[in-house]
Amino acid sequence: MTRKNSKAKVCAIIKGALLSMLFWLRYYFDMFIDKIFGFFHDSKKQQVCSADNPIILDSATTIARKIRKREVKVEEVVKAFINRIKEVNPILNAVVDNRFKEAIEEAKKIDKQIEIGEITDLDFREKPFLGVPFTSKESTAAEGLSFTFGIFARKGRKAKEDAEIVRLMKNAGGILLGVTNIPQLNMWQETMNPIYGLTRNPYNTTRNVGGSSGGEGSIIAAGGSPIGLGTDIGGSLRIPAFMCGIYGHKPTCNLINTRGLTFRTGKEKDTMVVPGPMTRYAEDIIPLLKVLLDENASKLKLDQRVDIESINIYYIDDPLDPTISAMREEMKECLKKVVDHFETILPQKPQKVGFNGTRYGGKLWRYSMTQEPMSNFVRDLTDRQTELNPVIEILKYICLNRNLALSSVYNMINRLLPAEKADWAEAEIKTLRKQILDKLGDNGVLLYPSAPWPASYHYTAFLRPWNFNLFAIWNAMKLPVTQVPLGLSSEGLPLGIQIVSAPYNDRLTIAVAKHLEKHLGGYVPPFKLEA
Repeated sequence: MTRKNSKAKVCAIIKGALLSMLFWLRYYFDMFIDKIFGFFHDSKKQQVCSADNPIILDSATTIARKIRKREVKVEEVVKAFINRIKEVNPILNAVVDNRFKEAIEEAKKIDKQIEIGEITDLDFREKPFLGVPFTSKESTAAEGLSFTFGIFARKGRKAKEDAEIVRLMKNAGGILLGVTNIPQLNMWQETMNPIYGLTRNPYNTTRNVGGSSGGEGSIIAAGGSPIGLGTDIGGSLRIPAFMCGIYGHKPTCNLINTRGLTFRTGKEKDTMVVPGPMTRYAEDIIPLLKVLLDENASKLKLDQRVDIESINIYYIDDPLDPTISAMREEMKECLKKVVDHFETILPQKPQKVGFNGTRYGGKLWRYSMTQEPMSNFVRDLTDRQTELNPVIEILKYICLNRNLALSSVYNMINRLLPAEKADWAEAEIKTLRKQILDKLGDNGVLLYPSAPWPASYHYTAFLRPWNFNLFAIWNAMKLPVTQVPLGLSSEGLPLGIQIVSAPYNDRLTIAVAKHLEKHLGGYVPPFKLEA
């Protein structure tokens, strides 16, 4: 062995030892964080109260069918969900503004029209959610309801008209109950802002609900709404779906109109932002997605039959991103359970794959955010009246001027860090996307971890902010993803994985989600139904 080779071998051994040491230091640091926060939080743990009306556990599809068959009155349905919101919202702080009175009046009107025959079978076919309640996030315009984005410059602001997706849902017969809490400007992985405060997890109120569609995830899981409208630019829809144990689907990009989503006009040519369904049951994803897609629904061929046994299953159990915390055993077992299931039923066994670019998920997303149309975080914080100086605002926050959320301070610090080199980022995105699409083809899905552990304690994301890279990478890739719940952990917190496919193959991820719900379980209510 030459001296040069010997030196290289020694360097490799030293590098490996250092990486191993850093891994274990990180692992025990994460454990220490949980111990400390658990010490302060665990005594305050609450779960949502039991419920006595079985309607609130029905799927939206089931509710629509019962209304169509005259098995239940719309007013009864709407009041059941309103009552449930009133029961759970005092401890969850999920719904921040409501239109309960108007919703009941709309329900009564529909019941009357059904009774006198004004609503026919044709109306039910054209309006798939006729009489079905729904909720939407506060940053999605809903006429007459709060539209502040959690920033003081918009405090008290009400939306003057509906966002396009809200309009489509109303046209489909849906009855809007209210709007739900978000992080400031939607830019954080936990839902809190200086105007409306912190939203809590219905499985354990000491835990995070995710963000930015965290209010949606919380109230849907708690039985306050059968379905909801989320949006996703960096996991904003999937993180809450994971932490609250429901389904969240990030559709193929640039097919759903974004008008009325914060500052979006709907005319943006190419964006990572995409609205999508949040549901408790897999059967509701496609009907809701069709409504949101409107005239673009045919492009996804959602009615095309999917043969599960013919799908090629790939999986990644470790993206090798050094900024992400080590996976806990329950999360590893969750993914393994799915892989093992497909091992037993598919003629072609699931294949473990790896791509070098997944280790750069956070960096690729961070670069992609700089390419978003009309995106300027420090100007958006002032309702686009002026541009804030990050250094001054950080100092003001330290001096207890709390008009900004800590998450916004983090985002400002991120803005001050050196930017990724455009040539490098563009090349990595192009290479990784091509590698993934070449592997998936037109009939493949990729199973991917959702998080290192189930919903963490409130505020701990500030100490390990890069775990959201597991979600954000798929925004940078602009690929459709379904977040799938898979029962509860030993602590009673939701488990789940992400399922990724090539653009326009959303039907594959949704079909796999339905299959897993049937065979491995899905949403588990965080409350009991009293007889």
